[in-house]
Amino acid sequence: MAQGIKGTSTEDIAKSAGVTRVTLYRRLGPRAQILREVYAHEAQRLMKTVNARFTPFESLEWDPVRHVEDLLVGTVFDIRESDLLRRLVLVDRDEAVSTLASQSDSVLEEITEIVAEFVRNTWSADVHIRAMDDDEVAALSHDIGAVVGRYLHSICVMPDGPPVLESEYDIRSLARRVLVPMILQR
Repeated sequence: MAQGIKGTSTEDIAKSAGVTRVTLYRRLGPRAQILREVYAHEAQRLMKTVNARFTPFESLEWDPVRHVEDLLVGTVFDIRESDLLRRLVLVDRDEAVSTLASQSDSVLEEITEIVAEFVRNTWSADVHIRAMDDDEVAALSHDIGAVVGRYLHSICVMPDGPPVLESEYDIRSLARRVLVPMILQR
């Protein structure tokens, strides 16, 4: 975070971790692998933070539309509040964005499955969802997870890119127009 991606060597990482470069390499691999691991760890941390925001399905206050809105609101706010991402973009914007984009293959399938699980859980809790057989649920939730996951990932890679989401109202409005119809499948 302090020196940016370009300005940080494996020697710097090893020293900060209190291990030798050889130990670092044996445990995590080369610098590119270390960057992938850091990126995957941050993506998992962000998704866990987003998941913690949701109203429990069993709650009388649970609303499927609000639930889907909360996915986007939580993701945007949590990404904007990520010290790691904010600092990397501040210190070394071009390299950070390039690294995030190039490392995406290592986490997109995981993000897809997390979002697909979110979709399946939402469908299970929503009494208004249309009836689907198990194969359709699996296939459709995976497809929706991939599309929504790629969008959420792009917010990470280009946090200031379009669409402009400056307020919670903007985020909820976008979610209602785009994500709610896609996810709720009514």
